[in-house]
Amino acid sequence: MRILLVSPGNNRKYGGGFFYAFHRRMINGFIRSGHFVYAYSDRDTADSLMGIRSLGKRLANRRLIEIASELQPDFLVLLQSHLINAETIRQIRSSVPGLKVAAISIDDIHHPKPAGQFRGMLEEADLGFATTGGATLASFSDTKPLAYIPNPVDMSVDNHIAFEAKAPDIDVFFACDQPDTADRWVFAESVKEMLGPKYRVEYFGRRKGRPLRGDTYVRTLGSSRIGLNLNSREGELYASDRMAQLLGNGLLLATYSSSGFDSYFSDDEMLFFSDASSLAVQISSAIDGDQRWRQMAKAGRAKALKIMNEELVARFIVAIMSEDEIPSEWVFGDHVFNRSAVRQPRAVS
Repeated sequence: MRILLVSPGNNRKYGGGFFYAFHRRMINGFIRSGHFVYAYSDRDTADSLMGIRSLGKRLANRRLIEIASELQPDFLVLLQSHLINAETIRQIRSSVPGLKVAAISIDDIHHPKPAGQFRGMLEEADLGFATTGGATLASFSDTKPLAYIPNPVDMSVDNHIAFEAKAPDIDVFFACDQPDTADRWVFAESVKEMLGPKYRVEYFGRRKGRPLRGDTYVRTLGSSRIGLNLNSREGELYASDRMAQLLGNGLLLATYSSSGFDSYFSDDEMLFFSDASSLAVQISSAIDGDQRWRQMAKAGRAKALKIMNEELVARFIVAIMSEDEIPSEWVFGDHVFNRSAVRQPRAVS
């Protein structure tokens, strides 16, 4: 298949500092599944016009129409491409017979702004995918198929293995670019206080001057034992891409029991907690002796590579778009909704 993937990109804003981004993992997954991928960034294109996105938005849409007409893709995948409007998709359909269009959201679509953005992408799409599952995702499936996808791990990106490090520098790691008052920081600080000075707890992003990005971020993961998977909301399998980054780089992941991931990972593969106190106790137990956390992290990474690797996620997306059989290895089949509503290609007038 020939896939035109539209995503935010990050060449202009981040350069190489965000090389582990979701869209790069999906590009790898599609290619490794045997497909051709043309990657197009709506934001980078818009920002190229004097760096003023509001002025460059028209350019981003016009250029996408031109590329699609020249490329004649089988699939158009809109990944967080909020600058692309419905009229642009209609024009692309008129010049690309039989085109299938998918929308992907990697934000928590339970919240109003991401929900509105997702609905905007879905307007002219045939089907959609999101890193939020459950009833929230089902509520979007009144007219077209929707399916949950996890943030994929990718060994070519996640190339550190923390559980093999001889002497990791950090016992508990967390990074989050949110204000001091965010609930996640309050929780993280409570865990740190309960653990006390015996453990090396390092947090990044709360205060200016301690950002982690690019190779520095990944190397820090590779020298850490346990990573906290704290999100803006817990439940319905939603997690930011930090989950894949922590698992892929071999940390022992600690996540809320309410996240839903205890249906796919065992207590020997992750730390599941309900509050700061229970998490602190589990961290102490896993780290003391230096072996249990390594065994659990190794098992968790192996499970993640089995059920949520970049190639499997890509094959699942292509299967849904092609109306083919879902890969037998796919374990998230209970988060596929209204699959029978795949829209047939429009006739070209």
